Amino acid sequence: MKKYWQLFRYELKTLLRDPLNLFMLIYPFFMLGFVGWLIPTILVRSGLDTAGPEYALSMLLLFILILAIGGFISGVILGFSLLENKDEQTIKAIAVSPITVQGYTLFKTTYAFIFGVLGNFVMLFGMKYLFGETFSFTYGEASFGLASVDNLAIVLFSIVSSLITPTAGALMAALAKNKIEGFALMKSGGIVFMVPLLILLEAFGDWKQFILGISPNFWAAKGFYNLALNISGPDDLSFGWYLVIGTLYMLVIAGFALRFFIKRVNAERSS
Repeated sequence: MKKYWQLFRYELKTLLRDPLNLFMLIYPFFMLGFVGWLIPTILVRSGLDTAGPEYALSMLLLFILILAIGGFISGVILGFSLLENKDEQTIKAIAVSPITVQGYTLFKTTYAFIFGVLGNFVMLFGMKYLFGETFSFTYGEASFGLASVDNLAIVLFSIVSSLITPTAGALMAALAKNKIEGFALMKSGGIVFMVPLLILLEAFGDWKQFILGISPNFWAAKGFYNLALNISGPDDLSFGWYLVIGTLYMLVIAGFALRFFIKRVNAERSS
């Protein structure tokens, strides 16, 4: 345990010097300002009626974007970090140290996951307590408001949603051979992680919503969306079940991807 604590202290010391870590630290605050203040201000100054459906739809899109992207950015950074370690062969040096490849990979995954959770806290609690009035509006017959969402629900969502961090990072590190392939994979794979935006379409309001479940971050986003909008259709699950399914789905994907990445690194080291 001491060796991991020393590694953690090293990561904290280099937090502000490593561009990837620095971005992971800053982006939640950037997204909060972008979604909570900048875009709503632009919409209002453009003459959009804040009581109209166009404004409500725009704000819902921003809200779901936050739900979908919360831990994804941390996952991308995790994937790039693991690929960088492999490209620079530092992970081979780690393999002969007291920290194994498996131990180091799990440490980096946990480290990025914690940042993903904290990032979700910053964005969602910031939206609730700093921009609560901005995110209070009527959409059709439903009344949207983060003020009515229990803090425990935000905490639970933030934890489950952040499982997309090890899922996305592990997939990226496992499928890409280097950082160039990782960048290409990030651009193409990012479309899959934007699937939750489609829950706004009426076509996916019934059982067809589960088609979107192919995207790992759909489950938590859909559950929290229903909670914030205070709606529940006949084919909807409860908030808890959305979180349970999302948790199991992402853990299975992340487990297989991390195992594949570790196995490939060990194979390259021994060859």
